[in-house]
Amino acid sequence: MITKNCLSLKRLFCGYWYWFLVFLILIGELIVFLIAGEQYTYLGIHDNLDIHIADYQILRNNNAFFSDDVTIPLLGGINRDFLLSEYYLYSLLYAVFPNFTAYIIGYFLKIIIALTGGCLLGRDILGDDYRANEWIVVVMSLIYGLLPLYPAFAFSFTSIPLMIYFVRRLENTGQKRWYICVFFYPVLSYFTFFGIFVVAYLFLWFLYRSLSQKKVAVRLLTADVLLSLGYILLEYRLFRLIFMSGEKTIRETMVFVNRSAGELCELFIDGFVNNIFHCEDLHKYFVLPVVLIYLVVLNVTYIKNRKYADIIKDNFNRLFILILFNCFIYIMQECRPVRELIFTVISPLDGWQFNRTIFFNPFIWYTELAIVIYRCFNGRRRKLSYVMAAVALFVVIGKQSLYNDFYNTVYVNAYRIVKGIPSETLSYGEFFSKYLFETIKEDIDYDGEYSVAYGFHPSVLSYNGISTLDGCLSHYFQSYKEEFRKVIEPALEESEVARTYYDEWGGRAYLFSGTVENIWSPERTKDTDDHRLLIDPEAFRDLGGKYVFSRIEIDNTEELGINLVGSYSDDKSPYTIFVYKNE
Repeated sequence: MITKNCLSLKRLFCGYWYWFLVFLILIGELIVFLIAGEQYTYLGIHDNLDIHIADYQILRNNNAFFSDDVTIPLLGGINRDFLLSEYYLYSLLYAVFPNFTAYIIGYFLKIIIALTGGCLLGRDILGDDYRANEWIVVVMSLIYGLLPLYPAFAFSFTSIPLMIYFVRRLENTGQKRWYICVFFYPVLSYFTFFGIFVVAYLFLWFLYRSLSQKKVAVRLLTADVLLSLGYILLEYRLFRLIFMSGEKTIRETMVFVNRSAGELCELFIDGFVNNIFHCEDLHKYFVLPVVLIYLVVLNVTYIKNRKYADIIKDNFNRLFILILFNCFIYIMQECRPVRELIFTVISPLDGWQFNRTIFFNPFIWYTELAIVIYRCFNGRRRKLSYVMAAVALFVVIGKQSLYNDFYNTVYVNAYRIVKGIPSETLSYGEFFSKYLFETIKEDIDYDGEYSVAYGFHPSVLSYNGISTLDGCLSHYFQSYKEEFRKVIEPALEESEVARTYYDEWGGRAYLFSGTVENIWSPERTKDTDDHRLLIDPEAFRDLGGKYVFSRIEIDNTEELGINLVGSYSDDKSPYTIFVYKNE
């Protein structure tokens, strides 16, 4: 009996080993995050902890997730509509769970979304061949789900195969449930980063189908209308700001780079090889060379056999062309004539970054690899197919990148244990240092007064329930940018780098140093020879500023008319915070 059970388990493992692999990786990563906890988990800070995670905490602190016409104590007080929609699934996690818990749930949920969408799409495409090739679909879907992509919009990345599956089923069956799925798809997809492109690509597919079939593809057109309506309803706050606020935002005054033809070519190559940091998919380390080698071999074979028509028909080639197309659109953002034409024709989109087509390339790159593995596996090169899948998985798990949270957590903790000292990298708990700021707020009897951060990200203050005049947001009113500029004008006069950074972008309304480029850089050791705070004290008071929280002991307090309240530190925080009060 025991022998039979062992044989049954062996057969089960041999038949479904890839699902055991998925289970082991997910459980292994979960155990690491659970053991590390907030204090020893190392997450990407740039455009993650310094913006979105703090924004969600602000909404929680002010009971504003589902509220309307509420002022959020960020950037001197902004409308709730400037922050992400409450109906985006990732946002809902933060409405239900504490922030760190929500982040970890979101990390694993994006993998599950990739697995679900990938397997459904794979089954739909492969049909009867699915079972024999299931391991390829599962492993490649797992790899795609593990990619260290922009965490706040990871669902948008990993749900792409799910959306394609919905459209295929809708087009092939016309059943109502698929229209409903398309309509609700926006809960997984952020509009300005992905949604507008999904709508555009679906419309292009509608045109192609209509022309090729010589009749209007009504199902696809209806799906696109429903999808657009879904985005409008989900992102009602964004659309209300765009069409009803009547005020100019910083998006309309941002200065985009204008590149020469040679520079555009360099940018194209860089996008093709590296992608951009928001979607650093690591494809250059293994996927890129494999795809390029296969591309050459495939098409040389077609040419040798004089099968020229097959070059265009081959889906591998078509997807490669789509990668090139996305890279081309990416560089057009920095081509002035193209940019001005788009913003003139569609004026409400002035300042919108239409170069985000490149966000779709991670999915296409790894689909290309899946095709290569599939063809090798079914072409009597099975060992090679297993090796390629294994190497791709190893690269994704074991290569450092900004948002590779699992790798960074393991690496930094290993560094601490082996070296016996902490690295300069800050953990989630250290970055926000909630216990330290609880102590500070209690000691100074804090009561909602507006403040600024110097020497660290203002998101730390926001996260800890302190109202801020400064902050990071890529979309707020130009009038406030101009008011805040008066506060930091002395620093901008000393630093051309800071002036350009603020005047030509302005997404980070921060206090600048005249000598240190990124004075807010989140390192463990904060050491600078320049202890001046370069602000206009009158402008600071005019905006209602009361406190300055600084990691640097300021030596021109008398000139600024601020007094030291106290300096604070604790064992769990890397910060020593000097608190100054405007009397």
